[in-house]
Amino acid sequence: MPKLKLSLASGLICVVIGAAALFGVQSIMKATSSPEFCVSCHSMSHPQAEWEGTVHFSNRKGIRAECADCHVPHEGIDYVKAKFVALKDVWHTFVTNKLPDQEAYEQHRLEMAQRVWQEMKESDSATCRSCHSFEVMVVSEQKEAAQKMHKLAQETNQTCIDCHKGIAHFMPEMPVDNAAALGELTKHAGQFSEGDKTLYNLVMAPAKTADGAEIRLLPYAELNDWKADGDNIKATLKGWQQAGAESVLYAALGQRIMVGLVSDEAKNKFTVHQTVNDKVTNSDWKEVSVEVSMPKTAVTSDLKSLNAFGDNLNQTHCSGCHAAIGANHYTANQWIGVVNSMKDRTSMTADDVRAVTIYLQRNAKDMVGGAH
Repeated sequence: MPKLKLSLASGLICVVIGAAALFGVQSIMKATSSPEFCVSCHSMSHPQAEWEGTVHFSNRKGIRAECADCHVPHEGIDYVKAKFVALKDVWHTFVTNKLPDQEAYEQHRLEMAQRVWQEMKESDSATCRSCHSFEVMVVSEQKEAAQKMHKLAQETNQTCIDCHKGIAHFMPEMPVDNAAALGELTKHAGQFSEGDKTLYNLVMAPAKTADGAEIRLLPYAELNDWKADGDNIKATLKGWQQAGAESVLYAALGQRIMVGLVSDEAKNKFTVHQTVNDKVTNSDWKEVSVEVSMPKTAVTSDLKSLNAFGDNLNQTHCSGCHAAIGANHYTANQWIGVVNSMKDRTSMTADDVRAVTIYLQRNAKDMVGGAH
């Protein structure tokens, strides 16, 4: 009997100790998920200030997404794992002092952001989906652009973080080596042979008419019926001009895919083949052509490399805040407004903007075949 009592007492003590331990662990887990705990490290004062300036902190609906809501899985082994992984932050704060000030934080911002983006990608943005769900979205009440992007996301199995980077914290500076990409492109300068029917202008460059009038050709400008002339080529430049706005040469009727900028001296050098009234723009358009001359080194027959350069610009500069949008998502004319609305958020030069715009337009959904 005494042994039974001892066993019961021991068992009861174990239960009490276990319950106390469980309660203690749960309390610690909860306490270490609070915003107050998260920002108790001085290095977290920087992201705290950023978060407090977003709708995730304060909004008209009175709903607040706190640190753990976004950065800590809400259940299961992933929740426990996240807590153990977070111990490294304590180590770096009190031992290595990895982020002593704002400057150090900025140096590591990209590294930290990419790690979080990858974790969210791998979890299919589980913490985002604890509040947001395609199933309960009233898509018809969203802005037109949001409707299109959410439809595209569902069709292509994208996850929240593919598009919604930088919504609670500032975006890091994204390293972009445009010079290397352009250098790779210019390797193809002057690469063509007699059997190539069409040559393409590589970067913005001047072409001359027979009497020296200048037309500044944009990337992708097509040159046909060409022949070599020493270090130059002579070729036929074709396109469309909108009546009353002859200073710009476009690639197609009613579609503002720029081919060249026409000087005043060159405006009357074109041969007009036909005039067509375009109902969309409600104006007359003239199909025209002109003979031009330009250096061999300014052109290539390698359209594949030109498209690779345009795609690289799109993937590199247009995926920092959201997933890069496929060229066939918008029409050729729609792409002008889309790129113009986003260009100031990137580090693209004016030449880059022109190149990526024309690339996207040439491969837009209303272009024949969707790829050119």
